[in-house]
Amino acid sequence: MKTTLTFLLWLFILTLLPLAAEPTVTAGTTAKKPLRIITEPASRGRLKDKHGSVYGMSTQIVKAIQKQVGDSTTIEILPWARAYAIAVSSDNVAVYDTIRTPDREHKFKWVGPIKLYSVNLYAKRGVVAPNASLADLLQNHVACETRNTSIVNELLTLGFEIDKNLILSLKSGDCYNMLKIGRAELIAMHGDVTPKRMAQLQDAGLDLQAVYPLQNIEMYLAFSRQVDDGVIRQWQCAFNKLVLQGQFRQLYYDEYPEVMISKIEGRAALSQQQLLCLL
Repeated sequence: MKTTLTFLLWLFILTLLPLAAEPTVTAGTTAKKPLRIITEPASRGRLKDKHGSVYGMSTQIVKAIQKQVGDSTTIEILPWARAYAIAVSSDNVAVYDTIRTPDREHKFKWVGPIKLYSVNLYAKRGVVAPNASLADLLQNHVACETRNTSIVNELLTLGFEIDKNLILSLKSGDCYNMLKIGRAELIAMHGDVTPKRMAQLQDAGLDLQAVYPLQNIEMYLAFSRQVDDGVIRQWQCAFNKLVLQGQFRQLYYDEYPEVMISKIEGRAALSQQQLLCLL
């Protein structure tokens, strides 16, 4: 009888062990860590309104994707170098606009492309000869580019030297100011400039002309490597849907060149087929 009672007691204890091993779930516990979305200050694509909310061309499409996927994250604005460092070192971050390059390929998961550009060095008309050689640019002129961008690496490869003939700024808009005040003569800018954008630059006192070709670039939303592949697919499919249903064109038809919009539509259609996304 004593043996039977001992057995039943141990059996009762064993039934309690799984319950003791269950983690305690408290109020506010979530199944997944919220996504953190960061962008950089820029004169055209990423600004804040009087309420402190981010708005602008790039942000419009990001917020449209957020609406599609049910994400309510507040977008942050940080200097590019800091935003990039956070995205590389953190486990649940998205940063835009990020140029996709071979050396960055393994550091992120990618959604897009949201922009496709050919890039040139530009100078104020009359300051640099349109057919200037690279040797002339290196010897006689100063370039300006935002710190930690892929274009900085290209300029260094071409022979520009930091603090000699290459100024690095914290914010992308600063280089336009450098051109205005004569601290720099060269700035990297995409080659497919729309008449509207060129008029805006001229109104700001910057009558620019291309003087030297650089790389072609593709810009994406870059997600931390640890972000789940299902989240990446969800965001990519949402972006494809916005493009293929015409919202991308509607937002940007008078801001981006037709050739870029058409290429992005083609890329979105291909991605849609590959991922088997539903419209």
